[in-house]
Amino acid sequence: MTPSRTKIHRLGALATVVFAGCATAPPPLTGLDDATAAIARARAADAQLYAPVELRFAETRLADARAAMADKKYAAAAQRVSEAEIDAELALAKTRNAKARAAAEQKARDNAALERELLGEDQ
Repeated sequence: MTPSRTKIHRLGALATVVFAGCATAPPPLTGLDDATAAIARARAADAQLYAPVELRFAETRLADARAAMADKKYAAAAQRVSEAEIDAELALAKTRNAKARAAAEQKARDNAALERELLGEDQ
């Protein structure tokens, strides 16, 4: 290549990098829907009783994401949406775990009562 062509290619590459850096992130619209649905699933599973802190974090981060969207700060909004969804999923997992633990403890109590009854210790 000739020296002028090399310069043109370098300028083209530089312009591409500069313009790519100026591009804004698209609004995370589907992410908002996903995070909202994850929070709804956690609420439906009673996360407010079993994982209130995580649920509150999810709701706060979703509100922050909506505020960032209103300010057209789409990268920050996408980050908050992601965090909200993760917190909601954590709240759901903790809720399911707590419910399973409670069910297992109840079964253990039931089994102990049956064992006492079979051995005649209830009298």
